[in-house]
Amino acid sequence: MMMYKMLVVDDDRSEREGVKFLTKQFNWELEIAEADCGETALAYIRDNCDIDILLTDIRMRELDGLQLAQQVKQLSPHTKIIFMSAYGEFEYAQKAIDLKAIHYILKPVEIGEFMRVVSNVIQMCDEDRQEKMKNERIQEVYWKGIRYEKQKFLYDLIQGRGVIVEEDSETSGTVIHFSGYRYMRMLMIHAGSRFFDLIDLDAEALLTEMTGGKADFVNLNEVQSVLLYEGKPEETEDVMKQMGTLLVELFKEKYSVDVTLIISGLIENLGQITSEYNLMETMLASKFFMEQGAVLYTGEVITGDRDVSLYTHHVLMDMMAWLKEIEVDSSKIALLIEMLQEGKTVSENYVKFVCTELLKSILGRPTQQNVNGYMMSLERINHASSLIELLKVMQSITEDLVLNVERPQELLRRVIEDVVRIIDREYSSELTLESIARQVYLSPGYLSRLFKKYKGKSIIKHITSIRLERAGELLLTTNKKITDIGKEVGYPNFAYFSSLFKNCYGKTPSQYREEYGL
Repeated sequence: MMMYKMLVVDDDRSEREGVKFLTKQFNWELEIAEADCGETALAYIRDNCDIDILLTDIRMRELDGLQLAQQVKQLSPHTKIIFMSAYGEFEYAQKAIDLKAIHYILKPVEIGEFMRVVSNVIQMCDEDRQEKMKNERIQEVYWKGIRYEKQKFLYDLIQGRGVIVEEDSETSGTVIHFSGYRYMRMLMIHAGSRFFDLIDLDAEALLTEMTGGKADFVNLNEVQSVLLYEGKPEETEDVMKQMGTLLVELFKEKYSVDVTLIISGLIENLGQITSEYNLMETMLASKFFMEQGAVLYTGEVITGDRDVSLYTHHVLMDMMAWLKEIEVDSSKIALLIEMLQEGKTVSENYVKFVCTELLKSILGRPTQQNVNGYMMSLERINHASSLIELLKVMQSITEDLVLNVERPQELLRRVIEDVVRIIDREYSSELTLESIARQVYLSPGYLSRLFKKYKGKSIIKHITSIRLERAGELLLTTNKKITDIGKEVGYPNFAYFSSLFKNCYGKTPSQYREEYGL
């Protein structure tokens, strides 16, 4: 049985107490509130519009039951009304019928009749609630269907597969009927790694709040999504980039992910969506050469290209400067810079190839003794996701190789030490092999093999041992709750934490604290 709220209104306290007594005897799931006059009842209902049943006396001073019922029906049409009065005159009964009162009970209350009336009303409330839930489910399915069809239509348009219905001649080129927008913009969000299938992102609500207009979210794949929102012709590039920067910061703060954003030019008809998306994809191809958290705008694509080239030029100049400091031939980097100055296109693969050639010149010809270090360095170069990351990788590799006699082995040792430091620092977070591999610029598979070779156990086992060791310390040195300790060391699921701890120490956390604690 559902729980319902019933307001009992009577100026006679004993009558109210009698009603409350009877409802308890029949074990109805009713939450009872009471009022001693119509005015008080009306004020209560204004503050609590979810009253399901109003049981009220008719004869009351000032605001009587009939007047109260009239106002309640306006405030809360779903509320069921039961009149209760010692006066059974036809006039009052007729008025009650006009008000569509559910029932009319005469005083003194006859228990059997009271039970029958209230039971019927509760049943009506059940039927109403079931009907409401059914309608809500139908509405939800309906809107999901509409949303799916809309997203599929937009997805097909973006991919160049959509069928565009001709606009009315009067509004052709100015109104996008499907979305209801007069003008539209697209905003591409590129995460660089798997993200959008792992998190429940209410991007439409987010952008609607930021822009003050409507928005539609289309998830293209695990790493890329597009937002279509209502654009304004008067928007400046600075305003759009400011909004994009706020979004980049929000993704970083809320989801700990770096994204690249590209904002389209103003779209006046659906036919422009595919071409704008293709332009955004073209710009995204230069992502490797962009700063982290870059925000680009297709409306100024030439300027955007110039900015990317300028940024690449600065980073490569920095790379050439420190290569000279460690007396390594930097002519290949100088060649890249010369190509940029001549306006030639430089690809990500070509830049990585040049860095690989530099690595060979630093290491010399790979031998059986240094092949492991050489292969790991190649891994780090190939897995750098941006030019600035590649710069850091090259600096790290050359520093390790130039400053240490046992170059390859020392490089491997330094990487493993970095991994151990990361685990010691971040063990309480959702640490994974993939997230650690990204921080040291290696593939997860290669790092897993490397770590096991040098530490004799897998990264996951090492993380587990560090967490459980810290948990043991906290159990013995603090009064923190065991569930809180589990969360603090990275295990929010208490049952899982307790099971792991027992497997390691042979005792549950509580037994361990009880036996060894001070």
